[in-house]
Amino acid sequence: MSDCASDIDEGLLDSFFQEPEGYFKPPPEPTSVVFERQPQWVTDGSPACITINLLGTHPLWGHHLWNAAKTFANYLDENKSIVQGKTVLELGAAGALPSLVSACNGATKLVITDYPDHDLIDNIRKNVQVNMASKLHNGTIQVAGFKWGYDIEQIAAMSSIGGGSDGDSGKEGAAAGFDVLILCDLVFNHSEHTALLKSLDQLMAKPGSGSGCGANGGEAYVFFTHHRPWLADKDMAFIERARDELGLEVTKVVEEYTGAMFEDDPGDERVRGTVHGYRLAYPSTTS
Repeated sequence: MSDCASDIDEGLLDSFFQEPEGYFKPPPEPTSVVFERQPQWVTDGSPACITINLLGTHPLWGHHLWNAAKTFANYLDENKSIVQGKTVLELGAAGALPSLVSACNGATKLVITDYPDHDLIDNIRKNVQVNMASKLHNGTIQVAGFKWGYDIEQIAAMSSIGGGSDGDSGKEGAAAGFDVLILCDLVFNHSEHTALLKSLDQLMAKPGSGSGCGANGGEAYVFFTHHRPWLADKDMAFIERARDELGLEVTKVVEEYTGAMFEDDPGDERVRGTVHGYRLAYPSTTS
């Protein structure tokens, strides 16, 4: 009696277990978005438009230009003194629009970071190269992978003006920290609040540190949307913990309706379409 398996044509087996054509959708192609700055805020010699290249898809949401980033970019353009003459660090930058606008408005040193994933970091470098190649080449802008809550030595060293090239040590910069930290649409990642607060505390210039921000120390700008309205209290927990655990003063600086990022998502569209912006800073030492 013959073995049944040997009677089945191998080619037939192959075709039986092969998915039909078109079963797997091809991955989305990379896209680009042109961000048009408000003309009344664009200074001579500064670009009126910034091109942001985005990945086709990414599990860490680096393939979106978030409304919070666009709103903060406009806020920076209107309030240039926030970054003029300052060292700036962006966490979870994705397309890095706020950092590029900071460069337009006179930041003296910019460090742009996101999770240390090859595609994410290469895309940030591409965006800097496309828009401000000279600042990338002279070290005014640096790009690095950084995992929140972990060793800050490489990133802190980059905060010194003219130092810390791609992670070279720089004790002065490490001591001073950054004048301005940018966090756009990060707080919806609730499980990372503790790590994010730790990095904010370690990397924001302390009062009296001798940084460019003066005696009062650095400041952080946290802009976000309640993408899941039923979890808004968990989003806000980050702001509350920054106040209660780090002793930072909290000031709301923006509340602006931009429209929802994802039209078909559940929850109140007005809530999902509103960007909230907060300034976190050390209590003032001046009377």
